[in-house]
Amino acid sequence: MLRNLALGTFAAVAAFWSYYFWDSSTDQRRQLEQRDGRIADLETEVSVKAREIATQAREIEQLLLAKELLRLDHRIATMEVIRQGPPLDGSGGVETEVLFTELDSNGDPIGTGESIVIPGKRIYIEGLVVKFEDSYVEQGDHLRGTSVCLFERVFSEELAPDEGIVIDAKNRHPLPFQGDNLPDPLYGELFDKIWEYANDPEKAAKLGVRAIHGEAPFVEAKAGKTYRIELRQSDGLSITAER
Repeated sequence: MLRNLALGTFAAVAAFWSYYFWDSSTDQRRQLEQRDGRIADLETEVSVKAREIATQAREIEQLLLAKELLRLDHRIATMEVIRQGPPLDGSGGVETEVLFTELDSNGDPIGTGESIVIPGKRIYIEGLVVKFEDSYVEQGDHLRGTSVCLFERVFSEELAPDEGIVIDAKNRHPLPFQGDNLPDPLYGELFDKIWEYANDPEKAAKLGVRAIHGEAPFVEAKAGKTYRIELRQSDGLSITAER
């Protein structure tokens, strides 16, 4: 009988410790699983945050690019005053002779400058300005990432605009864009039919055009001075004297 009692007690003790170790092992596994779950959640959260940060960084970069392009001055021509004084034909008044030279994207002369003699001192530079949608600015598009100017003519306080001296012949690509490899519609359609597009917003929108209009800034020219004609995406044409 004592033998049976001892065996029963041993079996009970063995069962207790077996259950104890099983329960402890199960609890440890549960804790490990919970820890692994938390780690997985944290890894997912970190991955999501990293993607959000990368997206925000790209957006900030695009905004900074757009801001810089909006502020950027593109030096597109120079006007050098060669002579100013009485007309060479002996008539009265004052005439001004300038050398008008268009520039490429690097600021280098394109072709030879055009000598223009015009009565008066106030020289107006008339151009057609084409502005494109902001999305092209943000993308840094080769042509549509900034405004485009097509020079038309030069006139003065003594020479009416209708009698002004033509800079660019009609239906001819402006010098700064002759070397571009852009699709023909940007030239054949937009440049050759510019006022048609200016009066048809839906048609203009298909080429990404936001606005088309004329501008004619002027300066009272001084002998010996050189003026730079610049174009900014945000506010169009400007004329400033070089130091």
